[in-house]
Amino acid sequence: MQTLYVSQQNCYVALQQEKLIIKQGETIYAQVQLPLLEQILIFGNSQVSTQAIRACLWQNVPIAYLSRMGYCYGRLLPLERGYRQLSRYQQQLSTVERLITARAIAQTKIKNSRVLLRRQKKRLES
Repeated sequence: MQTLYVSQQNCYVALQQEKLIIKQGETIYAQVQLPLLEQILIFGNSQVSTQAIRACLWQNVPIAYLSRMGYCYGRLLPLERGYRQLSRYQQQLSTVERLITARAIAQTKIKNSRVLLRRQKKRLES
């Protein structure tokens, strides 16, 4: 597994079949097989196409955006496969089970709202 570092400024990462192509204008700097990647680090002022982002997320390849000096602005992480299975499981619940779950969520929300209101009341009094 490899890490792709895009440190050259004003580069563009595009998807072409199962390869990521790193280019600047018409100059192609590298071509990397997508299944071989573990993560992608984008430094500075470079861009990644929407198709490349979607393919990376589908292949469980996270993308991190960093400044030129390495400060991390943020990361794109793929959804865990378990969330999709959880969604299917939730759709298979009976009406009674859905009602029980909805009541539990509503009760917890009311309880949390009550706690927040009490905290704000204490702040206003002081």
